[in-house]
Amino acid sequence: MRPIAVCLTAVVLTCSHPSCAQRVSPHAQKAVETIRQLRTITVADSTESEEGPPARVPGLLRQLNQELRALIVEDLNDGTKHAVPDEEEILDHLRAAGWDEIPSHKWNAYGEIRQIKFDWKLGYEPGILVVSTQLWIPCGNTDPDSAVYVFQGIARQWQLVLSAESDFDPAGADEETGMQYRISPPDARGEWFMAIAHLPPSCRRDRTRLRFKVLRPSVNPDKPDVVLAQRDKIYPQFDPAFRVDVETDWFAITEGKIRKLDGEPGVFVLRYQLNGNHVQRMPPLALIPEDFLDQWVQMSWDDARTWTKAAPDTALQEWHAKLSSLEADSVEIESAHLCRTTKNGDENWLVQLWIDQKQNPSIKEERLFVEVEKRSGVFYVDAVLSVPPSGCEGKTPHIPVTDLSLPRWHLSVTY
Repeated sequence: MRPIAVCLTAVVLTCSHPSCAQRVSPHAQKAVETIRQLRTITVADSTESEEGPPARVPGLLRQLNQELRALIVEDLNDGTKHAVPDEEEILDHLRAAGWDEIPSHKWNAYGEIRQIKFDWKLGYEPGILVVSTQLWIPCGNTDPDSAVYVFQGIARQWQLVLSAESDFDPAGADEETGMQYRISPPDARGEWFMAIAHLPPSCRRDRTRLRFKVLRPSVNPDKPDVVLAQRDKIYPQFDPAFRVDVETDWFAITEGKIRKLDGEPGVFVLRYQLNGNHVQRMPPLALIPEDFLDQWVQMSWDDARTWTKAAPDTALQEWHAKLSSLEADSVEIESAHLCRTTKNGDENWLVQLWIDQKQNPSIKEERLFVEVEKRSGVFYVDAVLSVPPSGCEGKTPHIPVTDLSLPRWHLSVTY
């Protein structure tokens, strides 16, 4: 009888840990095995990593993401549980499968689990839960190391309705600087969209390429309807480097950026009206006249004419063509002068430009004066002149941006 008693005691001791009380998920087991394989791969040094991770890494990362996703779906729909699902349940599954956590300061392998986050969204019917997974990658690569899953349901019945993957900043940045997502409030029909923006990591420390996209759920969660997908070069020294805002029928990316005209930092707004899957640029384009003018000269005339007081004006079209052809950083903004303001808050500005004619030999004028009007909160170009208009000579010196705190605008501005 003694050997049996010893055996029973061993069983009790083995299962005394809380994680042993649950069934070990096959998906958790496969995820843990994948993590173990990733830990055997030597992290490339800084020189080698510029060419990307070792050949086995991308496939293993995809495999790990797939197993984590399957584990999350399985847990959310586990009818034997009655508590509200959370991140710790997923981690408990991995621990039960043999996952040994390593503190972040000791990470020296690909694919360590940086975070699994549950983000509950209120005001939707059925309810919405966003689950994001983030894996630690020592260097940038072309394969996703972060995933965002949107579920709809209630209690322990959840359906995956949208899946998106992207590179995530592995260097310790938080969501405000690595990746941001926002889900719009539901419209009258209960429909919504998701806006995602992120700065992919780079071994060369190129932290200037912002990628953003707007997605709507489709019949296939892995192939959502892509309403818009763009890339933009930003100035990451702003804090935060960018911001995502959404409402029922619009979304906006506010970003710090280097102006084309004078090479100085400015703040720009990429705001779009949504009508189904159709998007159209809407105000504001920028928050100050200098930034607005820089955006205006970079548009096609078909777009720029929307932001002029006299859209059919042939002279303005010709000036737009000249300003658009200027070499980058070949202009000095000498003055941005508020000429007058009205009781209802409308403003008239005069922006004075000095043009480097060595870089722009085709431009005869060394100085130009651009009349910019702000009407009902929206900027427009009124005229481009070779001499200042009477009554407003533009004597206010232009002050370069020194505060790199990215401003908020949508809480106080309406159109």
